[in-house]
Amino acid sequence: MTKEIVLITGYNGSLAKHLTKFLKTKYVVRSLTTSKKSLIDNNVFFWDPSNEILDTNALKGCSHIIHLAGFPILSKWTKKNKKLIYDSRIKSSRLIFNYIKKLGLKIETFISASAIGIYKENTRNNQNESSSGSKSWIGKLVSDWEDESNKYDELNARCIQLRIPLIFDKKHGFLKYNLLSMKFGMGIIFGKKNQILNWVSTNDICRFIEFSIKNKNIQGPFNIASSKKYSKIDILRNIRLNKYKYSIVISLPDYLVDLIFGEKSSIIKSNINICTKKIHDTGFVFSDSEIEKII
Repeated sequence: MTKEIVLITGYNGSLAKHLTKFLKTKYVVRSLTTSKKSLIDNNVFFWDPSNEILDTNALKGCSHIIHLAGFPILSKWTKKNKKLIYDSRIKSSRLIFNYIKKLGLKIETFISASAIGIYKENTRNNQNESSSGSKSWIGKLVSDWEDESNKYDELNARCIQLRIPLIFDKKHGFLKYNLLSMKFGMGIIFGKKNQILNWVSTNDICRFIEFSIKNKNIQGPFNIASSKKYSKIDILRNIRLNKYKYSIVISLPDYLVDLIFGEKSSIIKSNINICTKKIHDTGFVFSDSEIEKII
């Protein structure tokens, strides 16, 4: 039986690397990279969205596209970086769309990364996929990101947006930083210690992507987050209890977080309440529902 072809963007990102390993035994996995040094085999292709360059061989015969590319959102929010954050998501999606349309190609599924930053902050009620969005800079970014991905409807492709919260992965990002700092004796909480965090493991993102490819009724945006939520202090207490019992935890107040991170502090301090009913109604079951399984 011939394997379907999946194209993944964001080649150098940790999520794309994990997804490639996860899918490669079941699919032919192709990747798009902006680094010519990464052209290591016949399934890695070059593109440069900023200059509208794309090796169209990556698209030919492709059934599913997983769009994970994007300049790091946690980079310093300078005017230049904000433009990179925006263009690397919106213009890259548009470039793929334009080439598929120009070449008259057919794809079955377009799955795009998105973020819960689309929602309003500090609301009392849980926000679902139909809730009105935030008018902040990050809210507009995510809204435009999803609007761009919805253009693939014109190509008769299923469009799916993964509204991703904080990703828990002990080898990358938030959890890696906290594990390392606790190992050296001190965990630092930025902002309010009782702030609730929405989260998902890298593994469950990959599992839901495969689930979405296989289940043709999956469509539209999904809050891809575990139903079990932790506060910032809960996470560090779990690390201390299960790994580094000698460590201590300190909190930095909001005004210091603002001073250190500037405008970007809004996403560090944001308290976003979301509903995960839609994803659970699909029948998808999260395998990582406890932080103890990940650390």
